[in-house]
Amino acid sequence: MQLPQRTAQVVCESAVDATAAAVGWLGVVDGGEVVVAAVAADDPATAAELVGRRLTVAAGSVGFVLQSGQPMALQPMGRSSGESADEPAAVLLGRAPMSLLCVPCAGAADAVGVLEVIDKAGGGAFTFDDIEVVTLLGSVMGAALVDAGAMVDDVPVPARLAGELTALADTDPTRYATVARIVESLLHGS
Repeated sequence: MQLPQRTAQVVCESAVDATAAAVGWLGVVDGGEVVVAAVAADDPATAAELVGRRLTVAAGSVGFVLQSGQPMALQPMGRSSGESADEPAAVLLGRAPMSLLCVPCAGAADAVGVLEVIDKAGGGAFTFDDIEVVTLLGSVMGAALVDAGAMVDDVPVPARLAGELTALADTDPTRYATVARIVESLLHGS
């Protein structure tokens, strides 16, 4: 995988600057984990220390964004034990975040990564304008990741493909018939 490192760093820095966030990071999907590929923070040593960290994709904002393909903005405070409502952000910060905004970096079909900004200046929530800007940057980064071949494999698993074919049969039977003939021909070598 050849990650466009300079692009990743500029996207993180741009997201932080545009939203007045304290920290921004880009995570790239690698199997069942997300690898921190770039970080923008006030302290360059802290940022460099976070690059390469692996986070589970099932947790918090990262899991939601990867599964839904939708952005998420929240203020995850209020746990009585001091435990964070957003595990990935807490792992990276070493504390619970005050606010966060996480968006997908979309590839051809699925999210290939996430772009997240944390802790808006002044302790406030991220705005709709922030969501639009970071979503745009996430889209750019998704395209860059796909173009760079950062995705391990973009071939759909058989169960997903079967589901899509079933949905196509229900919504557009004529198009399904065409696709089914092509698939059948490929499977039987004729």
